[in-house]
Amino acid sequence: MIITDWIRAAVAGTTADGREISEQALVEIAEGYSQDTYNARIWAEHIRSVAPDGMFKALGDVVQVKTERISGGALAGKLGFYVKLAPHQDLIDMVRNGQKVHLSVEIEPKFAATGKAYLVGVGATDSPASLGTGIMKFSTAERQTSLFSTPLQADIKEPANPTGGADYSLQFAQLQGQNTAIIQQFNALKGELTLLLTEIGKLQASLKETHTIVEEIGNTSQGRFKRYVPHSNTVTHSQSVDY
Repeated sequence: MIITDWIRAAVAGTTADGREISEQALVEIAEGYSQDTYNARIWAEHIRSVAPDGMFKALGDVVQVKTERISGGALAGKLGFYVKLAPHQDLIDMVRNGQKVHLSVEIEPKFAATGKAYLVGVGATDSPASLGTGIMKFSTAERQTSLFSTPLQADIKEPANPTGGADYSLQFAQLQGQNTAIIQQFNALKGELTLLLTEIGKLQASLKETHTIVEEIGNTSQGRFKRYVPHSNTVTHSQSVDY
């Protein structure tokens, strides 16, 4: 398993829209994070796929976290938040190809009723912000209060003996073709379902009409067809049996 060096994934301070990533939250995460408690995974653009082989499947895991004061540069004195990742091959391939090379952390402010902040995920993104300011967004998916921190540049270690280069443009074209085929199949199934629902509607209307006719016949004929069973074995002129 490949483990990265420490990567700075967030910096405490004011965000681009005026909110704050507090030092306390980053410290709480550093003190409390454990894969055994809750394993934070890596997701492309924070999107979680429900399919294990989908386009937005997990790209790896967060192995360790820590905080450390930045000693130099424009961010000197600020508290940095660092992670070690265990990237899957898909993420390694993307980074080699110059895609999704920045990180953005997902912070749950009050995790599992503990009242403390926790790292619940890391996004791999191509929308980085300035290192001096962060972008914090509320998740529009499952966790409405989860925070997305500043995406910052990340360097991922490659394997010691990487295999030969692949034709990524061809792979991407194949993925696009597969996606197009899936969409076409879905549209075809949607059309068939629409036709089926139309036929079911016609059948329901026909059954309702038939039921109405049967009721009308029953109401019209009521009392006309009666069966009289004599009390004796003898049928007289005054007794009749309707069949």
